[in-house]
Amino acid sequence: MSETALPQSSNTRTAAPGIPALWQRVLLRAVVTMAFGLVTVFWADPGVLGLCLGFALYFLALAATQYWVVSTLELPRGHRGRLVLLGAAGFLAMNGVVVAISASTVIAAWLGGAALAVVGAAELFAALDKPAGNTKAKIALRSDWMISGVLGLGTGILLPFFATVGPHALMGVAGGGALMIGALWALSALTLRHDGSKTKAQ
Repeated sequence: MSETALPQSSNTRTAAPGIPALWQRVLLRAVVTMAFGLVTVFWADPGVLGLCLGFALYFLALAATQYWVVSTLELPRGHRGRLVLLGAAGFLAMNGVVVAISASTVIAAWLGGAALAVVGAAELFAALDKPAGNTKAKIALRSDWMISGVLGLGTGILLPFFATVGPHALMGVAGGGALMIGALWALSALTLRHDGSKTKAQ
């Protein structure tokens, strides 16, 4: 599922990551995302405070793992995909803080939805963006960003429609998307680990 970065010429700077570091950080993202999803399944009555704190902790942890994954890819500083992904991570973290302070179901629904949608859109952009100049490298995680971006964008768009239903419904919508995205990233991490082991054996 994941694509390893492959240089096309000796003069081309590639987005080649250190495979061991990358799969571990991708797996960490999967664990964070699936942990949140599982919490939403078993938390029957989170209440407004539980919803806001749950969203805040999830957004902050997700922003941190997004930053670690992108930094491991060693993309050039001017790479548009890198800038968009890091900007989305910052927006996610900021919204997490605001949601925690607000203690409001409506704000959690709208800001939470906006944050997840922006992260999803950023991943789609990074997946579809063509490197500038003569760079021909295949960027690792491109196919994973495509699927994760669609799921994240869809979850973010749906979330505000459940603003009046209550905290449990909001947690359920966000958690359902998180479980699907977490499963994707777990598979991606295992694929990267397998590819790294195969490369080392060769």
